[in-house]
Amino acid sequence: MRIKIIGIAAITWLAVGAGTPAMAQDMNYSATTLSGNWGGVRQRLHDDGVDLSADYVGEFAHNISGGKRKASAYADQIHIGALFDFGKLWGWSGGSLHIDLNDRNGPQLDQKAALGTLLETQEIYGAGHGTRLTRFYYEQQLWNDLIDVKLGRMDISDSFFPFSCNFQNLNFCGSLPGYNTQGWYNWPVAQTGGVLRINPGRTWYVKLGIFQANKNNLLQARGLAFAPTGKNQGTLSLFELGWKTNLAGNSDLPGSWAIGGWHNSGNYPNVAFDSNEQPIALSGSAAKLENSVSGTYAMGQQKVLNNDAGGGLSIFGNFMKGDSKTDLVDEKISLGLFYEAPFASRPHDRIGFAIGRDHVSDLIDAAARQFNYADQLSGFALGPRMPTPGYEYVTELNYKAQIIPGAYLMPDIQYIHHPGGTRTKADATVLGLRIALTF
Repeated sequence: MRIKIIGIAAITWLAVGAGTPAMAQDMNYSATTLSGNWGGVRQRLHDDGVDLSADYVGEFAHNISGGKRKASAYADQIHIGALFDFGKLWGWSGGSLHIDLNDRNGPQLDQKAALGTLLETQEIYGAGHGTRLTRFYYEQQLWNDLIDVKLGRMDISDSFFPFSCNFQNLNFCGSLPGYNTQGWYNWPVAQTGGVLRINPGRTWYVKLGIFQANKNNLLQARGLAFAPTGKNQGTLSLFELGWKTNLAGNSDLPGSWAIGGWHNSGNYPNVAFDSNEQPIALSGSAAKLENSVSGTYAMGQQKVLNNDAGGGLSIFGNFMKGDSKTDLVDEKISLGLFYEAPFASRPHDRIGFAIGRDHVSDLIDAAARQFNYADQLSGFALGPRMPTPGYEYVTELNYKAQIIPGAYLMPDIQYIHHPGGTRTKADATVLGLRIALTF
């Protein structure tokens, strides 16, 4: 399937590029992509309402401490996308079609080295191997962009908890709730649903979303399908309020902030207890079914300092509170910074630093303590003691270095304290390297 995706991209570019004269302006493609303006074809396509894109991301990781063994892993992703502007194509003002395909491959360090982490040290591995139709949705803007509507197949992270992915550790990449709560899936997994965005003013917005909650969206065999198989577990409803700030009173020090929440109407198993409120590890019974899942989040990023190279310092903070009854990780907090253009001679480079804390549901801790107490009373006949989890702490420092326009390397170092939220696993130090190419 990977060969097919590469072939589709190559054939598309060759087909649209043959024998077309150059345009006077290249929309700066030569400064941001490896393939440039295709002799003017890319500009012409854009003017006519068609934008084609492709990129590659690969992530290497090696643990120099922690885990059960030393190991190395390389995982990657090929992505191709297309945007069709119906206004330019057919005069259908405000309408557009979005199509994105992803292909992911390669092993995961956390598994190979048995690090025992709660989230991955290679974010690009998420959703495993295979090809997926991540986005196939129609978007309509109405009344001078007062209203924006999306309908179709899409990743929820396209619209809710809009955080960047400038780190290799998954704790600091994208929409945090999608990694922990039930029924919310992030890129590259698609879900069927719709999003309504209302823009009452230039500096704030309200978003409402409704999606099917169906675990079969995760099936790799259904990655290219327009709908999952089987019955939906429930309906996922989302809300977000976002606004912009500026410390300098103009465009010099911009900031973006959001608060939101979600509710899933589906029934999901309790993380630790059965219907008799006994630990499932002790009773051997099926987990109790909870009749809904909900949570809240808050996030913000603010530029606080400019520099002479055109960059500066920005700080960010993210918070997510999930459902302790159904979510293994029910709380996440992360803080960090970006320093753009750290040197005058390197205007496209960036330094990133972040620290995060993941909390394991207290119900798992309570169940483990009950099991251990019963095990002690039985003369330890029930088996080995269960670890009592609490918090996992994660830190990452990285440096993004542009090699040429459209290509960069990002070496990083990660440190995970109390992997899995317990003291039974050794702390892990991971060296990483991201390779990113934009065509």
